[in-house]
Amino acid sequence: MAQHVLSHVSHIGVEHNDWLRGIAFYLDEIKILEHRLSELSQFLENGESKIQVEHFQNVFIVHRDNLERLQSDIQTNLQHIQHDVDQMANHLSNRTMAEHDAMRDRYVHLIKALQEVRHDFGRFFVTVVA
Repeated sequence: MAQHVLSHVSHIGVEHNDWLRGIAFYLDEIKILEHRLSELSQFLENGESKIQVEHFQNVFIVHRDNLERLQSDIQTNLQHIQHDVDQMANHLSNRTMAEHDAMRDRYVHLIKALQEVRHDFGRFFVTVVA
């Protein structure tokens, strides 16, 4: 049984690393989108388009904050895992596992939301530039 738990713990570490790489990617993506938005906003005269620019600025800020908060929570969960492994003979507490599972859900939902925003921004960009 201990071997099963150990492989599960290593799987969690791999999953955390995947999330952290994904977060880094999307933080970079937000910077790129903000830069495009900034360039685009310099040429806009339409009031409706300016409202959309402000909307996207706010959405990017919220998503960046959510990514950074999740990144911090992942680091905290890694510390909890290490503590559990050290203190409980390579077992994880139910609390630590529940924390991990909740982060998985947060990550999946956040990435889906970011992909939607990216597509929405792309449609907005094309309509303004066209």
